[in-house]
Amino acid sequence: MEGKKKNLGIDIGGTKVNLGVVDECGNVLFSTRMQTDAKKEPELLIAEIAEKAKNLLEQNSMKLADVEFIGAGVPGTADVHTGLVSYCPNLSWYDVPAGAYFRKYLGREVRVAQDSRNAALAELLFGAGRGYSDILCLTVGTGIGAGIIINKKIFNGGMNTAGELGHTPIVKDGAECICGNSGCLERYASGNGMTRLALERFPDKFEGMEKKCESIFELAYAGDQEICAFLDECIDNLAFGIANAVNLLSPEAVIISGGLCEHEKLFIEPLKKKIIERGYYSWTRLNRLWICKAALGSDAPMIGAAMLYQGI
Repeated sequence: MEGKKKNLGIDIGGTKVNLGVVDECGNVLFSTRMQTDAKKEPELLIAEIAEKAKNLLEQNSMKLADVEFIGAGVPGTADVHTGLVSYCPNLSWYDVPAGAYFRKYLGREVRVAQDSRNAALAELLFGAGRGYSDILCLTVGTGIGAGIIINKKIFNGGMNTAGELGHTPIVKDGAECICGNSGCLERYASGNGMTRLALERFPDKFEGMEKKCESIFELAYAGDQEICAFLDECIDNLAFGIANAVNLLSPEAVIISGGLCEHEKLFIEPLKKKIIERGYYSWTRLNRLWICKAALGSDAPMIGAAMLYQGI
């Protein structure tokens, strides 16, 4: 493994942690996963992650000294410059000095950023965003997250909260969201949001089926017209939110990741069309916005974490 620089990327999710050594070309040389115990004290969890990282290196004949850079991601608001995770509801982290904890247990500086921003950086460098300098990268799954890249750098915003598209209200006094607000896009167009709405509206249709978003698509593929119309409504809500973000940010590309992207015909294709229909004529008439699926899959946040030094 001589030659290329090797970095360590750590992606901390609500249910699992993905760790891997990534070279400067974005290749994952080796990786491992562990379960996330969200009930554990943050420092203890980070201590376990640090031990897992050291074991991974040792198993592959590497030492921490062989690693050029270490980056980590969390599903919440993190300051990449201080390492402070101010708000991470999936882990119940509030004002957690994650960077300092990593330094304590690894003896090295570790940059910590929001996972969606890391994913956006990875797609810019090695995925569907190559060749662009300004992109909006969305993850549409359980919730809706977004990473913004401007001039090839991660955009954090003055309050370090840029990209919270899922918690942008689209319905005044609408349905209550887990964030405490109401009418959020995530409540109407994410996997969980769509499932809740469908179960409320069509409870009888899901008898004997798993109560999850995939069941909505299963019914749509079977030709259920009410479900098809419902799915069209949800996709229109998502397009409404994305078009607004494009109006504000003027990216060159919108890159979409997450579990729902598997449904090319029922989700991706109508979403592309509806974003253009909802957009501002000044940019839709030129047909310059590139809308596509992400290329790197579930490893994107880990790869981006390993390359954070290029995005800050």
